[in-house]
Amino acid sequence: MSSSALPVRAADPANGIPTPIQAPECIGDPSSLFFSENVTPAEPPHPTLPIGHYYQIVRYLGDSVSAPVSIDYGHISQSYPWPPFRGVPLTGLTVPEPAASYQRASFPEANPDNSSGFQLHCYDAGSFINTWTFPRLPITGGGAHSIYGYSFYPTQLPSIYDASPGTDFVLQAGIEIPWFQSVLDPDAPAGIVPVGQVNFFAYFLDRRSGKTFALLLGVFDNRYRPSDPTGTGFIAHDVATPFVSTPMVATSKYATVSPYSGTFTGTTWSGLRFFRAHITQDNFRRMLGDVNAYCAANPGMRYCSASAPGAPAYSTAVTDYLITDFGVLHEVFPQGDKANLSMGVHVNGLGAWNFR
Repeated sequence: MSSSALPVRAADPANGIPTPIQAPECIGDPSSLFFSENVTPAEPPHPTLPIGHYYQIVRYLGDSVSAPVSIDYGHISQSYPWPPFRGVPLTGLTVPEPAASYQRASFPEANPDNSSGFQLHCYDAGSFINTWTFPRLPITGGGAHSIYGYSFYPTQLPSIYDASPGTDFVLQAGIEIPWFQSVLDPDAPAGIVPVGQVNFFAYFLDRRSGKTFALLLGVFDNRYRPSDPTGTGFIAHDVATPFVSTPMVATSKYATVSPYSGTFTGTTWSGLRFFRAHITQDNFRRMLGDVNAYCAANPGMRYCSASAPGAPAYSTAVTDYLITDFGVLHEVFPQGDKANLSMGVHVNGLGAWNFR
């Protein structure tokens, strides 16, 4: 049999050889790596923040990273007034002393009851969002959120694939989500509940058209139950750009979940759980085909217009794509003026890789 007749194979998910696109980074001094935005810019938002380091940005959370804070946002204090909550994990990440060097909240004396809190230390990031503690701001295309991520300099954007058809693009991290508490809006319709979500994300740039689109890989949604169907993924638009969304499950057509990886869930857990998603070139081609089909049906959406009649909005060649940024998105939707929730997330060892 000739070599040209052999099937094209992706990297072996169990035994592929990794090379870093951006390896995890141990942050010693995070003082310049916390950011906040509360106003939707005239240009649709995009998380790009090229500073050469991993960072944490919070959006639509008021002054939630205004001050260094010493109280532990990893676990509830052992002196907490209600005994059943004492020592319970919030983010699960307890940073070393001096804790104020690695944590931010609304004010120096803040605690989890009166402020959200955010953490950066070495390979770890923590995000505790408490919707009782910040104003509800007008938001277009999403919810209040934090991002632990990395953005590449525009002149140094890496390709996500090389010439080898066996190269995969991979996102991975250890994650724990030990805390989720919510109160429903009594006036909300039946079935409308506060929502907390955690997703890997990446933004890809079509080097031919200059357009971006996004990928979301679902790790957690509190509404999900094991008996629920998970589907294969879908295409939508967040006003800024088209995006592909898929849960990290075996049935996804846009991602291949590693045999070593955790999968999409709606149940909280304590202790880091490893998550790894391979985006094979076949997975990516399916994304491109479906994004282009979505754009053909919605040509008025941003980035969806074609360069010529009958042409696709995005290049169909997987080697035409660069990565601009990636990370873990922690996003909340109270779903009602009287609804609230609090939720804690810990991320460790986030990185983007090629596997061959």
